Amino acid sequence: MISLLSSLYFFYGFVLFYTYIKGYSLLRYLLKRKNVNAMLSIEFIFIIVSSFIVFTSQPLNWIIALILFSHLMSVAWIITNPDSFYGISEDSHIDTDSLEVTSALIVFGYGVFVYFSLIFIN
Repeated sequence: MISLLSSLYFFYGFVLFYTYIKGYSLLRYLLKRKNVNAMLSIEFIFIIVSSFIVFTSQPLNWIIALILFSHLMSVAWIITNPDSFYGISEDSHIDTDSLEVTSALIVFGYGVFVYFSLIFIN
């Protein structure tokens, strides 16, 4: 199951980076207010898979638990205070090109952390 989650992160990071390079930008699509359901659907996929790992593995995989917590916080932020969330993404002070590259690298980093949690935890 950890391999599945790691593969999902790598695939999502690849898609984010590939669409940025090709000029389409999946991240810009997801950060539009009208596409909140797509953003939440992606978050819920990661929440479901990572919560399954956290709640069924012994000993507790604290690396995946921290990543799960970050997904839960982002969903809570989007649901409880969408004006703040979309206000930051629409702020003119943020360079969208660096945001897209950084987002793809963070997702790749999550995939690496999930994959190496097999080594660290076991």
